[in-house]
Amino acid sequence: MRPSSFGLILCLGLLLTAVPADAARKRERTIKDLASRPVVLDTNRKVEAGSERAMENYRRFLELQNTDPRLRAEALRRLGDLNLEGGEIERMASEVNAIDLQGAEAISLYSALLTAYPNYPRNDEVLYQLARAYETTGQPEKALGTLDQLVSRFPTTSQLDEVQFRRGELLFSAKNYNAAQDAYAAVIARDSKSTFYEESLYKHGWALFKRGLNEEALPSFMGVVEQVLSDPAKPGGVKPLDKVSRAERELVDDTLRVVSIAFSYLEGAESVGQFLASRDDKRFAHLLYSRLGDLFVEKERYQDGAAAYRAYVAQDPNSEFAPPLAMQAIEAYDKGGFANLVLEGKQDFVERYNFGTAYWQGRDPAGYEAVTSALNKSLKDVASYYHGTAQTSKKPVDYSEAARWYRTYLQSFPKDAAAASTNLLLAETLFESGDLVSAATEFERTAYDYPKNDKSAAAAYSALVAYQRHEATLDGADKAAWNQRSIDAGVKFASAFPEHPDSGGVLTRSAEQVFALGNLPRAIELAEQVLARQPPVDVAKQRIAWTIVGQANFDQKKFAEAEQGFMAARNVAGGDDKLRVDLNERLAQSVYRQAEAKRTEGDDSGAAEAFLRVAALSPDSKIRTTAEYDAAAQFINLKNWSRAIEVLEGIRRSAPQNEFAADITSKLAVAYSEAGRSGDAAREFEQIALSKDQDAAVRREATLQAADLYEKAANSTRAVAMLERFVANYPSPLAESIEARQRLADFAGKAGNAQRQTALQREIIKADQGAGAERSDRTRLLAARAQLALAEPARDAFRAVRLVAPLQKSLASKRKALEAALTGYREAAGYRVASVTTLATFETAELYRTLGRDIMQSERPKKLNAEELEAYDSLLEEQAFPFEEQAIETHGVNIARVSEGLYDAGIRKSYVALAEMSPGRFAKTEMTQAPVDRPSAFAASGQAQAASRIESEFARALGLLRANDTTQASLEFELLTQSQPELVAPYFNPGMVLRQREQYAESAAALAAAAERAPGNATVLTELGVALRAAGQFDGARAAYQRAIAADPNYAPAYRNLGTLLDLYLTDPAAALAAFETYQSLTGEDKPVSGWIAELKQRVGRTEPAAPAPAEPVEPPATEPQAGAMS
Repeated sequence: MRPSSFGLILCLGLLLTAVPADAARKRERTIKDLASRPVVLDTNRKVEAGSERAMENYRRFLELQNTDPRLRAEALRRLGDLNLEGGEIERMASEVNAIDLQGAEAISLYSALLTAYPNYPRNDEVLYQLARAYETTGQPEKALGTLDQLVSRFPTTSQLDEVQFRRGELLFSAKNYNAAQDAYAAVIARDSKSTFYEESLYKHGWALFKRGLNEEALPSFMGVVEQVLSDPAKPGGVKPLDKVSRAERELVDDTLRVVSIAFSYLEGAESVGQFLASRDDKRFAHLLYSRLGDLFVEKERYQDGAAAYRAYVAQDPNSEFAPPLAMQAIEAYDKGGFANLVLEGKQDFVERYNFGTAYWQGRDPAGYEAVTSALNKSLKDVASYYHGTAQTSKKPVDYSEAARWYRTYLQSFPKDAAAASTNLLLAETLFESGDLVSAATEFERTAYDYPKNDKSAAAAYSALVAYQRHEATLDGADKAAWNQRSIDAGVKFASAFPEHPDSGGVLTRSAEQVFALGNLPRAIELAEQVLARQPPVDVAKQRIAWTIVGQANFDQKKFAEAEQGFMAARNVAGGDDKLRVDLNERLAQSVYRQAEAKRTEGDDSGAAEAFLRVAALSPDSKIRTTAEYDAAAQFINLKNWSRAIEVLEGIRRSAPQNEFAADITSKLAVAYSEAGRSGDAAREFEQIALSKDQDAAVRREATLQAADLYEKAANSTRAVAMLERFVANYPSPLAESIEARQRLADFAGKAGNAQRQTALQREIIKADQGAGAERSDRTRLLAARAQLALAEPARDAFRAVRLVAPLQKSLASKRKALEAALTGYREAAGYRVASVTTLATFETAELYRTLGRDIMQSERPKKLNAEELEAYDSLLEEQAFPFEEQAIETHGVNIARVSEGLYDAGIRKSYVALAEMSPGRFAKTEMTQAPVDRPSAFAASGQAQAASRIESEFARALGLLRANDTTQASLEFELLTQSQPELVAPYFNPGMVLRQREQYAESAAALAAAAERAPGNATVLTELGVALRAAGQFDGARAAYQRAIAADPNYAPAYRNLGTLLDLYLTDPAAALAAFETYQSLTGEDKPVSGWIAELKQRVGRTEPAAPAPAEPVEPPATEPQAGAMS
């Protein structure tokens, strides 16, 4: 070898030994790394001096060496690598987008190498580096072409998986997803252990997804999930997502998101099930359903999201992932506002995951706190829902359901912190349902079986109430036994809770009950316990206890002890006490018995005077008021009105809270009327109300009674004055104060004093809002009505705003007025009082309706030609249409409440409005009969005709009816029913009159009586159906129509009325359609029934005619409609 050659070889050898150390560190970096590796720039560092020297040495070597192709090719490759690396470093250190001169030189060197040495053994590496250089210099097409060449020429290159991956990346970036898919597939097919396998799976799925091949993309995406999360060492072979690296977690999250999107493009949860059915590996099913549900919830498709969660639960209910997904389904329903579905979800959750179900086999609840917590909450919520439902519906089945859920909760969580309060709720549910025996048991369990808490005493007291109320329903031995249990419970309560404010009262009552049972020693014992309590009980209870001690001893003939008892009782009784020593009471009794004897003998005058002697001899006697009352009754029998008034007024002064108060008021009214003193009663009560000698309770009661009597006497001025005084002086109890304000508001309204009426209504609202514990259903009702009335001025102001040109300005004012009115009605509806809510809903709908109508009737701009006017009218229609639709929808909300058992004035008005706004849907009318002309109408064949006197009386009543004197006509017909109870017409006509006067329940009762007397008459039964419908008794109405059809299958009005009922009130359009078709077939009538039929067919989705509705006989209701039913 020549020295020069040796030197060059040595130089190259040194380079080849110097470079690899650096190259070895860099060899692992590939084209792929350009997109993924983190960039850390050192702006102070340039290309290393060693690299510069190495490149210079390689250039010198190539200038000098022309003989050894192998060495020359190796030098070209090395120099190209150094330029490529140097260009990259230079570009990263300065600007990412800077011109890569060294990269361009690397391209030139690699290209020269490939041209000069096509058989160089490492040309696959050269082609790879050339592709890399093209990519770093922004020439992706050439980079792709180079990689294609590499794959073609070197199909077995060790870098083939990376080359194919880079091809896929370049093709994907170029949006050539089909070719990219093949490139990624080539990587996937090679080796699952490849560095690029996982990402190729991911990008392979994306390529298919981009092509719209959602279903085909799923296996690749799931391959990514399996790659990251599979771990045979973990339970179920699945690595928890929170245990992988952040990068892996983000990859799985991204993959599952696109999988969820793909499933959402398919059939949602159903597609997940189909996909899993096609695979053996179902380890990740919970992730698929969960993430799909998450996606739907994110898109506010809450029901679809819940369906996805629940699909997994249905598929694998006992999986550890199932309960959390079931909880997520409930949460999705809750976010969507689907209250019924939330309830359904919670019920399903409890049924699946309550303790004792299959889910808990092999599981310790202590390790599943989230599930047990959700179970706990769901049980509470479901129980609370049914309790609330029961409190509204008052239905036994709802109370039973609430109690079942409370019991389930207590069985599942007997040691829970809320167990005692839940047991109390169970007891209250049973109490409200009328199951007083069980309620008493549960109240006592709450009070005594749990550690004492702030509910214990209240529960124990409630048990006493349950005992007392149940006792009132019993008699005989059962009553006695239950009374004894009640007494024992009271004594136990007083002993267990001496600090309770009612403890002394309960013990006192127990002593009274034992005394009433005749157990006198025990009664004395309990009374002495009452007296021994510290601090002492109030004087009223002391008086009762001393009275028991005295009377029990007296009945046992222990007179000395009895004397002590009565003396002590009198000492604490005060001046108004009715208990007196034994001798005075016995004296009073003896006089009273003398008076009774005179009354029995018929000596009314002597009896009256004897009765009055009781008060004279024993003014403090308990029997004094009774004696005076009996004396007054004797004077009334004697028509001695002045003496009767004198005595009755004396009773009111001496014993205002007597047991005969109501009768005294009525007797005074009769006496004053007979004596020609119609206003005296009211004035007397006013004097009592103003008297400072009377206690507050007497004055308060007298004030109200005076107001009542003044109002009856048509003296509205004095009635208002007394009510004003009542409101000012007696703010408590609040309910009666609010009632007084309501009456004052009514008076102000009748007097046309709108300002005063409004002020009073605001006072009612304010008083109710601040009522606290005194707030009741009645106060809320009055406040709600007041709020509803207060909305009327805003409504009227809204109606008064005219829409004039320019429309935009006046419409803004109109909208502002609309919002004010809507706010008023929203506040009224906020009280959740049904009768007010329905009226507020009606008024709200009418506001929208008015706005739509006013827009259409608004003033048009001037100087519009015909074409412009037509366009302007079209724009107005577009503006008005949504408000009309909103009105219809809001009225629809109102009438939908029929299904909840409501049917009141607001709902009726909504029906009327809908009939006007959407006549094709709602203007379905009933056929009704006029009152009949003859008393024997509807009489069975062969039945005797009415006598001429009856005919005359009936004609007179009918004449009054036709003269619109409906009140007198009703009275005349009622007299006929009393004298001729077998006739139908005297019941039928009043039923028609009452319906005309909107007294629907009374109308239904009268027509039910008519139907009893003509059970086979289709006309009577049909009119009964109309009355029952008007009264809101829709099931009864349907039964009446079906009975009419059974009686006469050809009686067309019954079918028409039945169709109207089924469609508008019972939401059974298919059955309604059949009824109307039968009606049409019987009558041949076209309009309007043909339109109704067409509309129903469209809703039902039927085009062919249906068979006529069968006429099945229906048994009459077990009970007749009663007066006062819902109207």
